[in-house]
Amino acid sequence: MDYERAPLRLFKVLFAVVLLLLLAKGTADPDLWGHLRFGQDIVAAAQIPRADTYSFTSDRPWVNHEWLAEVLMATAYERLGRPGLFLLCILIAVASVWVLSATLGASQLGEPVRVGLLLSAFLGSALQFVTIRPQLFSVLVFAVLLWLLGRVERRRPREVVWLPALFACWSNLHGGWIVGLGVVLLWAASVAVRRTVPWRWAVSAPALAALGSLANPFGLRLWTFMWETVGVGRAEIEDWAPLWHVPLATPWWLMTVAVLVLAWRRRGDASFFVFLPAAVLALLSLKVVRVEPYFAMTTAAMLAPLFVGQGPARFPLSRMPTRKELIVLSLLVTVGVSAAAVAAAKNVNCLRLDVEKRMTPEVEAVEFMKLNHLRGKLLTWFDYGEYAIWHLSPALKVSYDGRRETVYSAAVQRAHMNFYFNERDARYADDVNADYVWIPNSLRVVRALERAGWVAIFRGSKSVIYSRHTGLYVQPASVVGQRCFPGP
Repeated sequence: MDYERAPLRLFKVLFAVVLLLLLAKGTADPDLWGHLRFGQDIVAAAQIPRADTYSFTSDRPWVNHEWLAEVLMATAYERLGRPGLFLLCILIAVASVWVLSATLGASQLGEPVRVGLLLSAFLGSALQFVTIRPQLFSVLVFAVLLWLLGRVERRRPREVVWLPALFACWSNLHGGWIVGLGVVLLWAASVAVRRTVPWRWAVSAPALAALGSLANPFGLRLWTFMWETVGVGRAEIEDWAPLWHVPLATPWWLMTVAVLVLAWRRRGDASFFVFLPAAVLALLSLKVVRVEPYFAMTTAAMLAPLFVGQGPARFPLSRMPTRKELIVLSLLVTVGVSAAAVAAAKNVNCLRLDVEKRMTPEVEAVEFMKLNHLRGKLLTWFDYGEYAIWHLSPALKVSYDGRRETVYSAAVQRAHMNFYFNERDARYADDVNADYVWIPNSLRVVRALERAGWVAIFRGSKSVIYSRHTGLYVQPASVVGQRCFPGP
C-alpha cells in the first residue's frame, strides 16, 4: 500500500463529503421551475422561441441566453425526475473540483499547498453549488478555462485554438461567459507584458474567445443584449448585491484575499501583472457578489506558481500510520461519508422548497388558484413568476418573472418595482388590466390595493391574492411537512 499518498486520498474523500453535504442542503431556486419549463418547450418544439407566450407585459424579443443549460436540466428531469437534477448537480460540482485539482497539480506544488489552494477555491465558489441553476455550468466551464490558460502559459501557446469551442459552448449555457472573456483579456495583457506567451498568441486569445461566443442562435444580438443588461441595477437579487449585503459570502472573500496577499508576499521577482486578473476580480466581487467564485478560482489557479517550493512536499502524516491513527481516521471518514450519504439520499427524493425565506412562493396560494380555476392576467412578484408559469400556465399569464431583461424592457421592470413599493398608488394594476394580483403580504402596495377597492380572496402566511371582484372561493388545506420541488 502506498502510505505516502494516504493523506491526499483522505482529503479527496473529505472534499467529496463536503460537496455532498452542500448539495444535500440545496434548495430549489425561484427560477428553477421556469428553466425546466423553457427547456421542455425547446425540446418539444426543436427550436428556441423568440417570442414570449407566458407573460402579458413582455415587450421585447426573448434572448434566452441560457437555453442549452435549460435543455440539459430539462432532459435530466424528464429522464430521472428529481434524482436526475440532483445527479446533474453532483456531476458538475465534482467535475469542477477535479479540473481545479488538475490545474493546481500541473504547477508542481507540494501536496499541503495544493490542498490548501484547492480548499480556498472550493470554499470561495461553494455557494454556487447550493442551488440548481445555470450558474453551475459557468463554474465548470470557468475551471476548464483556467486549466486551458495554464497549459498555454506552460509552453503550449498553440492550444489557444481551443478557446472558440469553449466559448461557443459557454455562450449558450450561461451569461457568465462575459466574465470569462474579461479574464482572457486580463490574462492576455499579463502574459504579453511578462513575455511568458509569444505576443501573437497572447493577442489572438481574446479575439478567438470573442469569435467563439458568436456561435449562438442570436449572433451579435447576444453581445448587444449583454451590453444592455450587464450592470443593470438588481438590488432585489442577492447575487447581484454588493459583498457587504451578503454576510455569508464575506468570510470566503476575505479568505481569498488572504491567499492573494500571501502570494504577493512570496512574489519574489514576479511581475505585478501576474496579479492583474485576480486583483480586478477582487474589486468586481466587492460590487457584485456573483463574481466571487471567479475571484476565488482565479486566485488559486493563476497564482499557484508563486507557491512552488513553499512548504513540505508531503503531509506530516505521509508515513506508515499507527494503528491508533488508522482507527481515528477511519471513524472520521466513515461518519462523514455516512452523514453525507444520508443527507444526499433525502435530497435525491425531495429537492426542498425553502419555505423559511420571506419571498419564497407560497404553495397554498397556487393550490387556491388551481382549486378555483382562475384564468386571465396575474400581476406577480418577480420571484413568483416562474413558479406560476410551471403550475398555472396557460390558464394564467404572469406580469413579471425571473427572466427580467430577457423579455421585459427597463420601463416594464421599473414600473413593477415602483408598484411593489408604493403604498399610495396601485394604479399600475389597472394600467395593465390585471385580473388578479399575487404578491408578498409585506409589500407596501398592499395598503394601496385595499384602498383602491381590490378584494383579498386569499390570505396566506406570506402572500396575498387580490381580485377585482368578490365571490365564493374554495380555500385550500394547509400543506404540512417537508415541501419538495416542484410542489405544491
